[in-house]
Amino acid sequence: MTTVKIIRELPVSETGASQCLVQKGTDYFVVSSIHAPFSGFETLVFPADSKGNITDWGEVAGGRGADRADAIADLEETR
Repeated sequence: MTTVKIIRELPVSETGASQCLVQKGTDYFVVSSIHAPFSGFETLVFPADSKGNITDWGEVAGGRGADRADAIADLEETR
């Protein structure tokens, strides 16, 4: 299992999601948490570049009801 390192906090997204940039090995990801209307709180993890730009909108970890720690733990266990 490769440890995920939090690199830095990112600006709040246009949709109001709090986000941070993390690194796992040589790969970067954005961890994005939001309270989504009608579905509740969720935290999703998306592939990104080293600047924090999401490169693929297919989430790779996290999910509904997950907080940042849950999503990072999920990312550490996968990929």
